[in-house]
Amino acid sequence: MSGTSGLRSRIHSHFMRRWRDHLRKQFGVIRSVADSAVLFYIGIPALLVILRSSYGLWREELPDWLLQLPYAVIPILLYVIIYIGGGLLTYQEAADVLFLRQSREWSKGIIFRGILASMAAQALLLGLAVVFLMPVLVRVYALNEIEILLLYLTAVAVKAASMLVGNLVGIVTQGWRRALLELVAAIVLGAVFIAGALLPKENWPASIILVIAIWAMAAWLIRKRMRTEGKFDAEIRMEEYEKTRLTGMVLSGAVSNPRKSRARPWLFRRSNPVLKSGLPEDRVAAATMKSFFRGSELVLYAQFTGLGIVAVTVPPFPVNIVVFILLISLLYYWMNGYRKLFMEKDLLVLLPVEPELKLRSAVPSNRLLLLPGVVIISGGLGISLLDRIWGIALAVPAAAFMIAIPWIWKIKQRLKRE
Repeated sequence: MSGTSGLRSRIHSHFMRRWRDHLRKQFGVIRSVADSAVLFYIGIPALLVILRSSYGLWREELPDWLLQLPYAVIPILLYVIIYIGGGLLTYQEAADVLFLRQSREWSKGIIFRGILASMAAQALLLGLAVVFLMPVLVRVYALNEIEILLLYLTAVAVKAASMLVGNLVGIVTQGWRRALLELVAAIVLGAVFIAGALLPKENWPASIILVIAIWAMAAWLIRKRMRTEGKFDAEIRMEEYEKTRLTGMVLSGAVSNPRKSRARPWLFRRSNPVLKSGLPEDRVAAATMKSFFRGSELVLYAQFTGLGIVAVTVPPFPVNIVVFILLISLLYYWMNGYRKLFMEKDLLVLLPVEPELKLRSAVPSNRLLLLPGVVIISGGLGISLLDRIWGIALAVPAAAFMIAIPWIWKIKQRLKRE
């Protein structure tokens, strides 16, 4: 008896070590893209927006569009979270073939604990989603504690079944059969979840029976997964896919597919002068602006501007003011960094560009790069503050404020010299 308990203790200790290593790797991936600047300019404003929105949903008068929202939107939204929330991790490694695969008790112990850990992580994720939606569930749809709990348990059960089905299908099939079975499973589980969530409130015994049935199916799938043998290579392939999913999401924006070269760009197709002035610093500024908006950075600039409009329109005053200031500061930090990078390109290295000229061109370059984003985001802020479409007129003084950039730059350079 003591030998069995000791073996289980060693298995548990080995699993916990793998679990901690996985968390450290995921944290390292996040830290590679979310440094202190990103946390300050994006993380903290996003947290403020979420907390302020949650407080407004509980305490303030709800908007008419939310009161008219059909209840079917809630289970559909939850199922989207279920579908994209991640898959099953069994914490197996390729080196297990040397030892752990020879001992079925060790292998089953690791797999079983991995299944439980994955289910606990997904239960936490769905719990956060339900907590955020709780004011809507209570104030708009008048759900009580039991009904919200049943909705949550149903979501967790469907997520557990979805993870297990996806893992089993990925192990035993491949190619078009795998894609077809995954699609069928997603449709069936989605239909079951949405139908269960839409059951009438007075029919709560049927909801309880449905939850028990889904959990029973999940238990059978766990038993089936534990007895799967002879598919170790497929198991490791699925495991590596799930472990590197976050890394793939992070690198998707950094590594792009080869693009088809175009003879002429979409914007500034002709080399016409942008500024009337013929000063050398203005010509360098125009070249910097054309280089930016002709390149692939234009898509990211448009995405930043679009998200910026949403970020200053959704939250109430004065949170939107804080978000606006942080967004403009982040945009300035980005554009000024691009300007410095442009000055180091091979073409400008060949040209006789003096350091004084680079310094003088900084002000007009930043002004041209910032102007579109500042004007558009300011218009969104004006609509949010004045609650009228003509609030977009706030973009006019925002554009005029761009004239003050030279003074800001001069003060910054004077402080550096001092």
